[in-house]
Amino acid sequence: MESPIEFGKVWAMTRRDMSRWATYKTQAVTSLISGVLGILSWGLNATYVNRPVPQYNTDYISFLIVGVLITSLILPVGSGLQNRLSPFTLETVLMAGIRTPTFILGTVVWPYTLSVILFIPQIIVAEVYFGAHLSINPLSFILSMFISTMIIFCLSMISTGFRLVTKTTDPVTWGLAIAATIFAGVTFPVQHLNDFVPGLANVSYFLPQTWIYNIIRLASLTNASLLDPAIVLAFAEASVFAVVLLPISFWAFRWGMHRAKKDGTLGHF
Repeated sequence: MESPIEFGKVWAMTRRDMSRWATYKTQAVTSLISGVLGILSWGLNATYVNRPVPQYNTDYISFLIVGVLITSLILPVGSGLQNRLSPFTLETVLMAGIRTPTFILGTVVWPYTLSVILFIPQIIVAEVYFGAHLSINPLSFILSMFISTMIIFCLSMISTGFRLVTKTTDPVTWGLAIAATIFAGVTFPVQHLNDFVPGLANVSYFLPQTWIYNIIRLASLTNASLLDPAIVLAFAEASVFAVVLLPISFWAFRWGMHRAKKDGTLGHF
């Protein structure tokens, strides 16, 4: 009886996919590194489980749940922008005659609105079923969301600019994202890094993602008042990243588009 699976063709298709994967050297290297660093991140997280978090005067469950909520609330802005402003769709958008700023704003409004709508039931579930102890300062929370959204927006623009040229993962924002999984305090406090290598936590403060998690956690876990000088300083430091990244992001996007147009590869991948 003849086998329904043509193993020779399966192997041929596998070799084709392997060849495509290896063709994009940057993508191949980054995927391998991501796997290794992902294990490291979760390993560090496992060593901190169920310990108090004095920085925010809270327990680990509340700290971790807010980190997850931040991810679901902020990251859709970046992913939505990158999905729309990609080498696969941008040429069609430009042919439609829509101005780029208009398209960018129209692209991020719904993902952001949806994430905000879903945030409310997520908070309720976190408090009722998982015992999270949240203490939200509305004004600080709104400001922290605005600053964080600006940072993520800028990083997405930079990523898109590089992807228009490389057609694959860009090394800049990929490096920041990978570093953030370990150094930004996503699932454990950044000070925990000093338990392994003294002074290692200092690396965290050079990452914009660290400040995103910090100011939102301050606003949602400590009832942070903007009348407190320490809180104002933390928000000001996060704002510096947004202010610096904004012109860089537009430069990177314009550079990528100009380079792709010059090479005739705007719609290629």
